[in-house]
Amino acid sequence: MPLSDHVRLVREFAEGHLIGENRRDYHIRLKLDHSMRVLDNGMAIIKGEGIDGRTADLAAMAALYHDIGRFPQFARYGTFKDAESINHGRMGVLTLRTLDLPGGFTHDEWRLIRAAVGLHNAKEVNPGLKGVLATMVNVARDADKVDIFGVVLDHLSQPDSPDRVVVLQLEEHPTRYTPAVLDAVMSGGSCDYSLMRYDKDFLLLMTGWLFSLAYGTSARLLLDRGMVARTFGMLPKNDDISALKEKVLRHLQAAASARR
Repeated sequence: MPLSDHVRLVREFAEGHLIGENRRDYHIRLKLDHSMRVLDNGMAIIKGEGIDGRTADLAAMAALYHDIGRFPQFARYGTFKDAESINHGRMGVLTLRTLDLPGGFTHDEWRLIRAAVGLHNAKEVNPGLKGVLATMVNVARDADKVDIFGVVLDHLSQPDSPDRVVVLQLEEHPTRYTPAVLDAVMSGGSCDYSLMRYDKDFLLLMTGWLFSLAYGTSARLLLDRGMVARTFGMLPKNDDISALKEKVLRHLQAAASARR
């Protein structure tokens, strides 16, 4: 079954949640556009990393369907914040079980796709995850992160955006950030979302993702698109942020070079 059939299903499912109210529909369209770009990013990663055969097909499905749960989540709760609604990965698994899905994949392959959707937003990838499922999850996670950089940076660059749902209703401030968030990122550990107060905290959180990218292709995509430079251009200028920037660039450049 061609990829276009799956793309059409996601589009139709998302558009089925539009209600004709611009402010609310904006967020449904935001996630639909995001899903299409994550698919494109996923295909670039698959090609760049030499992933082929059935694994490539399944990884593409994981990227395309990764946020299928976002549409019913927002329609039901009016937020993309999982802590105030439902885990959108889990919602995606439940959603896929209810849809009349295109053919072309076996029952066991759909189980893998659902599993990848359910795991794509975990705070960390289980180190015991192996084989095809690990590839699917890693492709979806990297492709997702690459696009989220653009979404958040564009949002913060446009003061007339409908509201702050994209950055989890964080307080906007030109210079403030939470020191504990910076410390967590600098140490290479996971940052607890509950620590975040300011929009700059989300930018810091995103820089922390850069240390956990699975693929060199993902690092190259972010560097080539200028996303890292844009991110640090929006952060305050001080010694701590400069140290983080140097650490991030050193890591990404090494990753991009080592995995060519």
